[in-house]
Amino acid sequence: MLPPELPPRKPGATARLQNQAFFEALQHGEGTREWAASRAGLIVLRYVLARSDAEWEPGALAAEEGSVSAAIGALPADDPERAALQAILRAVAAAFRSGMPLATDPEAGRDTHPAELVAEALIAYGDALLARSAWPLAADVYATVWDTRAAPDTRFGGGVDPRDADDAPEEPDARNVSDTAPSPARHIAPASAIAALRLAICYRMLGRSADAKDALAAAKAAAAHCRDVELGESVGFRARLGETLMLLDAGPSAEADRQLAVLVAESAANPRLRDVHARARHAQAVAAYRRQRGPR
Repeated sequence: MLPPELPPRKPGATARLQNQAFFEALQHGEGTREWAASRAGLIVLRYVLARSDAEWEPGALAAEEGSVSAAIGALPADDPERAALQAILRAVAAAFRSGMPLATDPEAGRDTHPAELVAEALIAYGDALLARSAWPLAADVYATVWDTRAAPDTRFGGGVDPRDADDAPEEPDARNVSDTAPSPARHIAPASAIAALRLAICYRMLGRSADAKDALAAAKAAAAHCRDVELGESVGFRARLGETLMLLDAGPSAEADRQLAVLVAESAANPRLRDVHARARHAQAVAAYRRQRGPR
């Protein structure tokens, strides 16, 4: 079941191959657990994308449900990715029982959409892939949150799509709006902010620095307008910490030390940031160690 490629998101943009990382993973290792898991993941993701495409007939999609379930059933019963994929199917079924399609109109309203459960299930599957360091696959899953539009306004009202650094939108976004401009209402789905942050982690681990920077910018934009204020605050802080870590990747610097000191002090003073305070302290310790060690 391979639905047609989605068109470019804006004039002149380059269409990317959906789920390319999964297709590449299936080029080798046939018969292994990792191969079977990648195959099941690809089939489920293509099913989700097809469900989000209004061009597909419900009957044709229903005919695919058996093969999707069979692909998942090929994984061991205690496999965490099997459980995550099953959760995605349950979320898709719940969204469609509500009578609301996955492809939502961001202008239709700002209340929680039933299909946000799909976005949350996709995030959980991406996290399962991160647990085995399958960075390219996890990045593809987090990007699927954008492709399905499973959460309203996942493109941040025309802002940054972290997968398309070379095709950044020309309209203003959170990175170039004046500080004096009125702040938009908080209406971004939490899954959107989390997906952008996780994408940044994947891209940084893959050495894709430019993409990681765009994903962090997207995470900050989403966090600032996140409907869950506390989660948005945490994601925004972690995105800022991620930017500082990328600065450290280039080598010890006074600016990185200054930013880390600010982040450590800010998180120590804010009870809502205590869960990420340890991350900032750890980064500060790593920076100190690198300064002591000197260039290798």
